[in-house]
Amino acid sequence: MKEQTRNALNNIKFLMQASGGTMNDIVKVVIYIRDLSKFGEINVVYREYFEEGEEPARVTVQALSPIEEADIEIEATAVIP
Repeated sequence: MKEQTRNALNNIKFLMQASGGTMNDIVKVVIYIRDLSKFGEINVVYREYFEEGEEPARVTVQALSPIEEADIEIEATAVIP
């Protein structure tokens, strides 16, 4: 789970940089996970990408992915100045 979370957040970081923004420009995150018991593992990695106290709003939803190997999907909404 940690590896999949890191891959997803690295992809978001890449897209933010390519758009002229940073992870600090993200205002909301929706995390879809297959197994809620893995939330703690996700949180450990998530904290590496956002400053404490400056994290975007976040919603976590248990959901099945249409991709069998994917245990997590992260959706981010950003406001880039």
